[in-house]
This record gives sequence, structure tokens and C-alpha cells, in this order.
Amino acid sequence: MGSPDDEAGAGATGRTVMSSGRHLGGVIGTVAICAVICLQIALPLIALLQPPPQEFGFQMYSSLGGVTAITVGADGVEHPVVDLDRIVAKDRPEVDWLPLLPEAICEADAAAMSVQVEQSGRVRSIECD
Repeated sequence: MGSPDDEAGAGATGRTVMSSGRHLGGVIGTVAICAVICLQIALPLIALLQPPPQEFGFQMYSSLGGVTAITVGADGVEHPVVDLDRIVAKDRPEVDWLPLLPEAICEADAAAMSVQVEQSGRVRSIECD
């Protein structure tokens, strides 16, 4: 609350005197809103500048790209795996296939001695048991 002189002067001019507590609350609210807006801009910007895909980034579900697989038989000849849908339900481009697909191809193709899987320039090769 202001002093009696402030209140009398405010009444004469038709203005109301705002207490310092209400003013501080308004400043805190403004700062909080600005902080939320900055986070909404900063998080995707940081994720966009890192190698894709990044959580909260614009490329979150679309950046890994297609997958190719090659098997090598006992005769040493390379054979491209054409029908990945036979091994996996759908070879979706946003899925990281490197950790599990080579083993799945080894299990599905008894003639394969080794498998090489490539996705977005990354390659993983394994020897089948």
C-alpha cells in the first residue's frame, strides 16, 4: 500500500495506486512467459544443430533413411536382400535397423555366412553362426 499522500493524489487524478506486491507478481509472470517462449525456440534449435535424428527435433521421425542388406553365401558371392518385408513387417525409414536386422537376416536365411546392413552411411557387418 502507498502512503496517504499517494492515495490522495491518485484519487484526484483518477488513477489507482498499484502495490509493489502486485507489480512484482506481474514481472514474475512476464519473465515466466518469456522463459517458456525461449525454451520453445531453443530446444528444437539445439536438436536441429545436432546430428539427426534428435528427440524434439524437426527430423525426429524422418532422417535415418532406407536400409539395404547384403548376404554372402558359402560360395563367397554377395546377394542383395530384396524382400526385407518377409523378415520384418515393414522396413520403415525412421527405424534404426543396425542393432537387430543383421541377426534377423541370419536367422531367416540359412545359406548366409555373413550379413552387411547399411543405413544412412552407417554399416554393420556380422558373421552368421
